[in-house]
Amino acid sequence: MPEHDDELARKARALDFHWRVSEDLVAAAGLPKFSRSKINRAMASVLAALALASDSDRPYVSYSRSRDFYAAQGRYEGTDYTYSSVLQSVNELGRLGLIEEIRSKPGAHLTHGMQSRMRASNRLVEILAGQPIEYLGSRCPLVLKGEDGSRIDYEDTSETRRLTREIGNLNRFMNSFTVDVSASASPDNWERTAHHVRARKVKDGVETWACARITPKVDVYRVFSRSGFRQGGRIYGGFWEGLPKDRRLDLFINGEVVIEEDFASLHPRLLYAMRGERMPAGFDCYALPHYQRWVGKLVLNVAINAATLNAAAGALMEKARQKKADGSPVWPYGWTETRRIIDKVIAHNPAIAGYIGSDAGVSLMAIDARMALEVLKACEKAELPALPVHDSFLAPEGRQAELKGIMNDVLEGTLDRISPATLRGLRKDSMGETTQMIRYREPGVAGPVETPIAEPEVAPSGTGARFRPFLGLLPTRPGSPRPRVDALPPEPGAPSPAPVEPPAPVATVPVPAFLLAFRTPAAA
Repeated sequence: MPEHDDELARKARALDFHWRVSEDLVAAAGLPKFSRSKINRAMASVLAALALASDSDRPYVSYSRSRDFYAAQGRYEGTDYTYSSVLQSVNELGRLGLIEEIRSKPGAHLTHGMQSRMRASNRLVEILAGQPIEYLGSRCPLVLKGEDGSRIDYEDTSETRRLTREIGNLNRFMNSFTVDVSASASPDNWERTAHHVRARKVKDGVETWACARITPKVDVYRVFSRSGFRQGGRIYGGFWEGLPKDRRLDLFINGEVVIEEDFASLHPRLLYAMRGERMPAGFDCYALPHYQRWVGKLVLNVAINAATLNAAAGALMEKARQKKADGSPVWPYGWTETRRIIDKVIAHNPAIAGYIGSDAGVSLMAIDARMALEVLKACEKAELPALPVHDSFLAPEGRQAELKGIMNDVLEGTLDRISPATLRGLRKDSMGETTQMIRYREPGVAGPVETPIAEPEVAPSGTGARFRPFLGLLPTRPGSPRPRVDALPPEPGAPSPAPVEPPAPVATVPVPAFLLAFRTPAAA
């Protein structure tokens, strides 16, 4: 497979049943009508997924050819999403030459992380062009993943029902205000295809375009990890999450330009609190002598998420094989220097040394997810419209001080609750907080010491209203030639979960509000 095509295949979108095309389009594609309505509905959703993918920067759709994979999918995608319905749909599309397909061997996704994948052929792209696609919505607001990252089923309990109500209330709150594009947004920074919005990003002098899928309403969900509802839990699904940081600042909320506030150095700050300390004022946990700040930031965040120090070094070395947009390596150091930098990070943060290389990240995400919910509920109570981006928030510029005050209250309350002194008094708390266990290794002591972290409970809230998506149709950005698929992709390395430095702000050019009043194109 050509290198460019290999990279596209790695970035495939997972097949979902959130969209579907009309039955007329199925007939127009020359596809027969199956005797079972379930397969016909599955085919309509598979075609919708292919249409959306071909309209984006990620033209491949990944799917599984294993029966075991579909055991839990009824909860997430409905009963139409089965081994039989998906495979019959894919096989029929392949028989008619309407897809280009890369099949992985059974179990291959466990070694190189890639399921089988497909993309629309040139003929199918022509058939799908300009056709309307119906949004069905996300069927399940709680996603539970196992150790290997695959979605698994779970029993409905009082806890899952409470979490479901909570995310439903959050969606109703975020559907109660409007999101538009700033009048000062430059047309050089925004484009619109039939089903997506493209936003320009410039980093290291190289231009790239992020592609976000617009839904008719806000429909976020939470993703939990490690086969339980005590780890993970971050909020996903908002189209604004896929926009570059600079482009998010081009948005309007209720007609007012937005700002974005985040919790600075949040995970290290939480770890300090767990050791009964507060990060000193003016102290930068990422700053290392003789290294740029992004080096310390990347190393500390990777190492907090890694299970061991060697695993942290290995994750960083994987980044040495990855390239930035300008062709330079993401991580420019060798193994020996990488271990030396990890040691420097530990020496710079002695209070939390036992958490570095302890697999603490997934549990810390559970805490920051609860903090995000607490911030949003406080914003709703204050009638302050806000959108979450994990540990940061978008809100109208005129209410920045109010948002910062809410975030500071939530942060201070969380730091108090997870400190050892407070935890001792919360073990029998009637609110029933969940408890996260993060391993801590005392310096010089073999084996982990478990430290409980109380997850703060917040009351449900929310008001129902309609979400009005922004952005009308703009000319499609010209794409590159479509290379042929002729070989299996090589095995990629496991990506590191650590964040990198945000891009430098890109100046916008004041122009009329060219994106605010476009009508949706009529169905062909």
